[in-house]
Amino acid sequence: MTANNTLHGKYAIITGGGRGIGRTTALAMAKAGANLVIIDLDGDKAQETKALISEIGTSVHTITADVSDQNAVENAFKNALDFFDGNLDILVANAGVPHHCAFLEIPLNEWERIIKNNLTSTFLCGQKAAQIMTNRKYGRIIMLGSISGQRGSFGRAAYGTSKAGIMQLTRVMAVELASYNITVNAIAPGPIDTGITKFGPSQEKEYLARIPSKKFGKAEDVALAAIFLADERSGFITGSVINVDGGFNAAGLMFSYNELKSFKSDSRDNNKSD
Repeated sequence: MTANNTLHGKYAIITGGGRGIGRTTALAMAKAGANLVIIDLDGDKAQETKALISEIGTSVHTITADVSDQNAVENAFKNALDFFDGNLDILVANAGVPHHCAFLEIPLNEWERIIKNNLTSTFLCGQKAAQIMTNRKYGRIIMLGSISGQRGSFGRAAYGTSKAGIMQLTRVMAVELASYNITVNAIAPGPIDTGITKFGPSQEKEYLARIPSKKFGKAEDVALAAIFLADERSGFITGSVINVDGGFNAAGLMFSYNELKSFKSDSRDNNKSD
């Protein structure tokens, strides 16, 4: 599936669209023909995204808002609907904050901050979008999860829990909203080089040793997955989590083919039928 005009005439809200994956997804959807509202806490960054989309030619509007606040979400969606003349087809709930801290050292206020900014914000935006979409009997809701919500990683207690919550919320919403012709899916990015992400030399080496494709992903890889899920033709896909991770989550222990050939099976293995 190409992205060319697959979203022509659709109306999409993207949260956290001021930079990184959010900005790249906004640009990809604009190129696919969608009209866009960018919601971001950083109004200047949202304006930068708007300027890039304006060059593409689709309509675009920006809203500065904290999507972890219920009143701010209510006002932002009202503003977006005014711009869209009451229409809404697509939500990409991308807004969130990164976090690393050892479990034994996380203060309660940091835990609550991450859950609020990642999980609660996704709930608020997802619920509001769904309330609008149920009236129209159509919608595509796309959540941004993470492989950190699927694997136990050091320092990811708060962040990983927030992302795991997003992916479970995706499944529940998909079940409850299916009868309204609304699909709800999540994307779980792996190690993505957004230009903002910084990997230290040892971290980069350790990541690459565990990624079967032996490379980092790009924000464009995530954006293309979002385009696919937002398409009308993806209507039978719901409640799914699509990993965009180069095989990271699928991989267990990683050996080279030569190492694998050098292993000596125990003589008892010869008696096994599987």
